[in-house]
Amino acid sequence: MKLNKLASLLIAASICLPSLAMAESIAVVNGTSIDKSKVDQVIAQIVKNSNGQAQDTPALREKIKNSLINQELMLQEAKRRGLDKTSEVQDQVAQATNGILQEALAADIVKQHPVDDAAIKTRYDAFAAKVNGSTDMHLQQIVVSSEADAKKVVADLKKPGTRFEQLAKTRSIDPAAKESGGEMGILNSANMPPVLVDAVKNLKAGQVAVLSSGNIWHVVKLVESRPAKPAPLEQLKPQIARQLQEEQIEQAVTDLRNKAKIQ
Repeated sequence: MKLNKLASLLIAASICLPSLAMAESIAVVNGTSIDKSKVDQVIAQIVKNSNGQAQDTPALREKIKNSLINQELMLQEAKRRGLDKTSEVQDQVAQATNGILQEALAADIVKQHPVDDAAIKTRYDAFAAKVNGSTDMHLQQIVVSSEADAKKVVADLKKPGTRFEQLAKTRSIDPAAKESGGEMGILNSANMPPVLVDAVKNLKAGQVAVLSSGNIWHVVKLVESRPAKPAPLEQLKPQIARQLQEEQIEQAVTDLRNKAKIQ
């Protein structure tokens, strides 16, 4: 049975919440007490994750209480049927436990090595230096399998009334280009392959260039271009912080691999 979001929160609460010696019970299900602290934790998670949409109300508490009762009844019945002893369930429990432990380790790594504003500013400055002086280019492409086909596409584009998007849908061998009408989006020259930059850097809006990559040929159109400007630091700060945290976790895993005996 697929668990909904509320059920997932309830399970997380039952796993993570430590037992309390003098816990206040909100219900007793076949002799098993359900602590009020579990409701409190689920309420806190819901309110925190709702962006102000959810509030701690008696109605919400009653709903969570009933969900916890239903959860306990289902757990008791599953155990009565011996489902907790089956290899399939035990494998799933082991996988869930492993996932929780990995997430806990990642959180602990980040907690022990918090990303400060100085590190974020240093990474932003490197990004800004790379973007400044570069160009944002809106590109489209038609992908064909030979130079002759590429020349034919260029010739057809010169005919009055021919639309690049329509040719991309009928002539391109790339499924993505067919679907999007050849749309490549807005690319920054600092992040583009040098061969592509060289091919399009001197184009004017509406002009095309032809380049090859192995046995594939690309007819690339410059829709428009403009000098690139980095987004403000405050806008990119959360993204940079996540990136630095992910790098910390990756480095920690690399260190573990270097110390481990792997055969």
